[in-house]
Amino acid sequence: MTKPKHKKTIIVIAIIVIVTVLLSFLANSFIEQKIGEELQNVSESTKIEYTSINANIWTGHVEVQSPTILVSGETTNKTILDAKLKSIEINDVGYWDLLFNDKITIESLVIDELVAKYKHNSVVKNEDYQSSFLDKIKQVIHAEKIAINKADVLITNYESDSIILSIPNLNFEVLDLQIDPKASTANKKITYNNFELKAENLKWATNAYDDILADAIHITNNKATFKAFKLKTKYSKSEYSKILTKERDHFNLDIKEILVSDMDFGLNSSEDFYFNSKKLNLTAPKAEIYRDKLVADDLSYKPLYGTSLRDLNFNLGINTVEITDGSLSYLEKVNVDEEAGRLDFNNLNATFTNLGNTFGNDDTAIEIQSTFMEDSPLNVNWSFKVADTTDQFVFKADLGFFNAAQMDQFTKPNLNVDLNGELKQTYFTISGNPQNSRIDLKMKYDDFEVSILKKDGREKNKFLSGLVNLFVSEDSEDDKKDYRYGQSEEVERETNKSVFNFTWLNIKAALLSAMAGDGDKKKD
Repeated sequence: MTKPKHKKTIIVIAIIVIVTVLLSFLANSFIEQKIGEELQNVSESTKIEYTSINANIWTGHVEVQSPTILVSGETTNKTILDAKLKSIEINDVGYWDLLFNDKITIESLVIDELVAKYKHNSVVKNEDYQSSFLDKIKQVIHAEKIAINKADVLITNYESDSIILSIPNLNFEVLDLQIDPKASTANKKITYNNFELKAENLKWATNAYDDILADAIHITNNKATFKAFKLKTKYSKSEYSKILTKERDHFNLDIKEILVSDMDFGLNSSEDFYFNSKKLNLTAPKAEIYRDKLVADDLSYKPLYGTSLRDLNFNLGINTVEITDGSLSYLEKVNVDEEAGRLDFNNLNATFTNLGNTFGNDDTAIEIQSTFMEDSPLNVNWSFKVADTTDQFVFKADLGFFNAAQMDQFTKPNLNVDLNGELKQTYFTISGNPQNSRIDLKMKYDDFEVSILKKDGREKNKFLSGLVNLFVSEDSEDDKKDYRYGQSEEVERETNKSVFNFTWLNIKAALLSAMAGDGDKKKD
């Protein structure tokens, strides 16, 4: 038989358990009610609904089941965010920090199966979004882990409803995240230890004309991989020409893989964005660039690449860029009734050293090896200093055996010139600045002939062709010389045309000097 003393003990324990359970139930109910009230009062433009809220005061676990979030524009009342989720789960809330340290700490925040449609208003600046987000946070928030699982994100234009960004399969995880709205500098307001992002079937409208696509993306703190990366103009070539008000390239670029190694990015102590990488690899890029010259000219000033890099609005530093097994085709349409002229570079391998605006007086150097027009080896060495405001550069090229007739597909429609003969070897060096340059060239060739075509591009203009060939030395080995030399001291750049137009102007001047001049090497 149970003694009276033991009975009292059991009763006391039972009462404590009942009270504890009751208080826990009341506390959990209070927390669930409080969370529900807070969700209902986020803002006048935000409506949040859910099927249930489950809280456990002892484990610090909170779960919101099947929440939906609708956010309306503050002036138009048009829905700008429509989000549905399977659940939002918070684990191990730090009550001590919440009560005594004015800090929210959690072990993890897990967002499951988010389906979000957001309408972006381009009138609102990105800085305003960030400011609005941080303004709503009054306490320091620290999370050991935040995870977004199986998300489907769609961002469209607020006015046109066209797609800006689509990621139908997104997974994201960030570790040791801290948000401190009272931090003294922007780079300390949001900090983290590591993150990982995986996405499939990305589509991003970079501008009104072009899309970026990727089959798979994997990004971490210090490494990024893009599989089946593409840059595509949205329109066909004919549609594109109809909507353009001035000429612009039509892009069709496919890259098997992009690998960014030893990556570092963020805001520096001056609150400027920076991006650094030890190495960037592009595997098997295939590019076709088309330009319709029948569209009105773009007469804006075209800076050299040194200027473009120097004037970036962020700090860029990529030690090495390697391109392997690439190809590039450039097409240019000049006449309505003619096919576009085409230049092809295959078996393209290249190395870029010190690409960016953070390398001081070190040279940016570019080395390219490729096959030009199917079977002619071409090597290029190009260097300049980004920090040099005079934009001096040196461009060297070595072209092996080349059948000039292969250029007909480009020179006939574009220049009304038919070339015949063989270039055995051609070397040239261009040194210059944004205004003018000098070129030195030497070449071997056999049976070279230039035919000037009539305006229809089909018949030979016998008079002009004969006149031109009077001044062209048919062979480079006349008078037992191995090479003929050409040069031009002052080639003026057309500053409203591309860098490659500048290269062509130099080559044209040097070829004329070599073939129509005396062919001797000039002494400095």
